[in-house]
Amino acid sequence: MRRLGKEERGSVTLETTLMIAILVPLLFAIIGFGDAFQRWLAQDAATLQAARYAAELGGDAPEMRALLAETLRGSGIDPDTVSVEVQPPRVSWRQPIRVTLRSEARLAIPFLMTTTLPLTSTAVARGEVNR
Repeated sequence: MRRLGKEERGSVTLETTLMIAILVPLLFAIIGFGDAFQRWLAQDAATLQAARYAAELGGDAPEMRALLAETLRGSGIDPDTVSVEVQPPRVSWRQPIRVTLRSEARLAIPFLMTTTLPLTSTAVARGEVNR
């Protein structure tokens, strides 16, 4: 019986070390992807709000860009790191306007990788200005 106990002496330490090496990167991956998903949802909501406001204004306007920057800041996203595209720049009654936002989220998983995830959000609204 004693011989069996001596053979398993370091196995608990080895098993714990191996599980930590597997579970720590998994935990950081879950947290990292959750953060990127939250950022994408916030960016998507800001895109939808900007498209609706651009439709009210009749196109790409400084007021829409200011609202978009304020909304992104409120979500914890730096507006300077987000590229904004509005197509077409001017619309009239019932014409579609498309607002697209592009940014990147950094993902760092210990012992495995560090990369950036491209995040793209697009929203379409109809122009509400009769020109």
